[in-house]
Amino acid sequence: ISENCTAIAIGMGLGKYETDEIRKILNKKVPKIIDADLFYDKLICEVLEQEVVLTPHPKEFVSLLKLCEIADIDVSELQNNRFLYAQMFSKKYPKVVLLLKGANVIISQNKNMYINTFGSQKLSKGGSGDILTGLISSLLAQGYKTLEATICGSLAHALASKNYKKNNYSLTPKDLIKEIKKL
Repeated sequence: ISENCTAIAIGMGLGKYETDEIRKILNKKVPKIIDADLFYDKLICEVLEQEVVLTPHPKEFVSLLKLCEIADIDVSELQNNRFLYAQMFSKKYPKVVLLLKGANVIISQNKNMYINTFGSQKLSKGGSGDILTGLISSLLAQGYKTLEATICGSLAHALASKNYKKNNYSLTPKDLIKEIKKL
């Protein structure tokens, strides 16, 4: 990672990795957004006192809750109580901005909670979460605060999918990027 790096997005497609190398990256003093594979490793607990953005889907969030010793639940329990568990997590880690993916995205930090109701089933395709991470990380790199970047990125992501005129099942990450460029 270059010395003039202004933001880090990490986790997507990471798979197996060298823990010490990832720890060095996570300890860099730049804004970070974490997604995907890192939600299954206790290593993530080391960064939860920092200002960081986390973007788990429900299965990843269930794993994160267990790793952080907040709750040992299944996805069904989470889906029935999304606000409660997002609130519990944010109370324990007030510096973290949590974006819990789903039909209605929950963005939570400290005692504040925001809901993006513009999402759709179009975004449930593989790769659309990577686009969301890219949007948020690009805003972080431009100097946006973690909460502002997350709200703006989530909104752009959802509005771009709403503007896509073909059927719900045909949206690809490339199509989503094209729609974002039109915003």
